[in-house]
Amino acid sequence: MPVYHHTPVMLKECLEALALRENSVVIDATCGEGGHSEAIAARIPGGTLLCVDRNAAVLARARERLAAYPHVRFFEGTYDRLSEALAREGLKQADAILADLGISLFHYREEEEGSIIGFSYTDLRGLDMRLDDSGESAYDVVNRWRENDLADLLYRYGEETESRRIARMIVSARPVKNAKQLSDIVMRAKKRRKGRLHPATQTFQALRIHANRELEVLESFLPEAVSVLREGGRLAVMSYHSLEDRIVKQAMRAIAVSGEGRILTKKPIVSSEEEVRANRPSRSAKLRILEKGSIGDESFGDAVL
Repeated sequence: MPVYHHTPVMLKECLEALALRENSVVIDATCGEGGHSEAIAARIPGGTLLCVDRNAAVLARARERLAAYPHVRFFEGTYDRLSEALAREGLKQADAILADLGISLFHYREEEEGSIIGFSYTDLRGLDMRLDDSGESAYDVVNRWRENDLADLLYRYGEETESRRIARMIVSARPVKNAKQLSDIVMRAKKRRKGRLHPATQTFQALRIHANRELEVLESFLPEAVSVLREGGRLAVMSYHSLEDRIVKQAMRAIAVSGEGRILTKKPIVSSEEEVRANRPSRSAKLRILEKGSIGDESFGDAVL
């Protein structure tokens, strides 16, 4: 079976955003299969890279990929537990933190051992969607929630305007046993489609966000990241949909207003047309950068890129 590797999004921009030095202490808060981590590790031979991920299977892939770098450490858990992760390595602060909020493509490949059950629209194995053993599975939500509550979830986390119709059809089709069945239901329910997006994209997004408490973890992560950064340290966060980006933007603004940091990206950095052509998942990525401390008022821009 071929070995796949997730292609890191905006790699050049992320590396420059982090302002790495040879002895930097860096946290890749969502390391996945280690694409960004591998490039970071190569640039800090005298430093420490702490790779964090909540999923054991994908973290194992990262361990294999980064085996040649003795200064890399690993922590299994949600990325809002940075203080705990640092303490385990005898560290208190980091010089730079990267959080790529995208889901590794590893989890969508049904043939991969350890991939998440229910992420793929064609998955016949089940409908779980959890990255770890905590929380409520998508199966439980789809099969046990009241219709109105299910519709509200699809609208709130998936921004699905046809949520009422979709929820009604899901409830009438219960039990919904796997992702393929759910995808087929949504496809029949949808009257309007958004360009090339799969009709079930927003429904699956909503269920995945709920199953993994993605927005709650993100909200906890942002102040935690600033608290463990040294003065002058950099935080780079890459989001992929409006719900995430809104949280990141508002949190960074609040941090800047409080005087704890300064925003280095007046507008988010986006992928080049060339990258989007080569790596389609990069098309929706938005990169925002914050520096801890309030010295100066320069923006991260052409001079750095």
